[in-house]
Amino acid sequence: MVTNNNRCEMGMTMNAWVLGLLVLLLTAVALLLFQQTLRLQARLKRLSHTAQSKHKYYQNLECHHKDESDLRQRTEENLRGYLRLMDTLINTIPSPIFFKDAGGTFRGCNQAFAQNILGLTRDHIIGRQAEELSPEVPDDLVACLKRSGVNARAFEAEIPCADGRRRDFLFTIARVAGDGKENGGSVGMMQDLTEKNHAARDRAQKEKFQGVLETAGAVCHELNQPLQVISGYAELMMVELNEGDAHHKLAEQVLEQVERIADITGKLQKITRYKTVDYGRHAKIIDIHQASED
Repeated sequence: MVTNNNRCEMGMTMNAWVLGLLVLLLTAVALLLFQQTLRLQARLKRLSHTAQSKHKYYQNLECHHKDESDLRQRTEENLRGYLRLMDTLINTIPSPIFFKDAGGTFRGCNQAFAQNILGLTRDHIIGRQAEELSPEVPDDLVACLKRSGVNARAFEAEIPCADGRRRDFLFTIARVAGDGKENGGSVGMMQDLTEKNHAARDRAQKEKFQGVLETAGAVCHELNQPLQVISGYAELMMVELNEGDAHHKLAEQVLEQVERIADITGKLQKITRYKTVDYGRHAKIIDIHQASED
């Protein structure tokens, strides 16, 4: 039979084993928790390092975006300033200037073209084609504007201006290159040749007039001597012949014609301007009577 002492010893032994197992279990749990803690700390460290890297990356990205935004803003301001400069520049140029795209639509012009040529505002011109400006613009001016396309180079034309006067202009057209081989449109500049052409016509008329004066002087010089001889012979015939004689009347008629020729040569010497009159269907001659009037 098991005594009470043995039972106590067995109970104590079992308690010792249970306590030992509990200690081992707690130790294992503690080791497991310690390992998990170490892994969590390492993971937290990696996450913290990753977060710092991401934060630094996003800070750099934000700075880069800010720099790009500042650069874009400065570029836009510079571009706006350049556009204002170009607009001021083309409006300062007195010659009319216009720009059309490849389809013939006006994309820009200066004040000289809008006001002095078309008599319209720029916002009424830009975005429209030449034929769309009628009836505000005369048809012959519309035809010249349609002619000034990308295939034109230079041509002269007399066109009506906004003030109602017709003036001579030299249209100079330059092609604008687009992207690649595409056509970007054309730029046209108009040079007023009115005064130059008038001066050229005046100079040509003066040269003609000078030739007329020289010709008239030579004719008068060559005619005066034979006229004086004819006049002298006619007067001698009238002195020697009786008034009733038929030859006397002929001498009078000769003298009258001589005086008429003398009157014509006198007018030739008094020519002061170049004046012509139609002679036949396709010719003109100097109008001696009007050209010699005071």
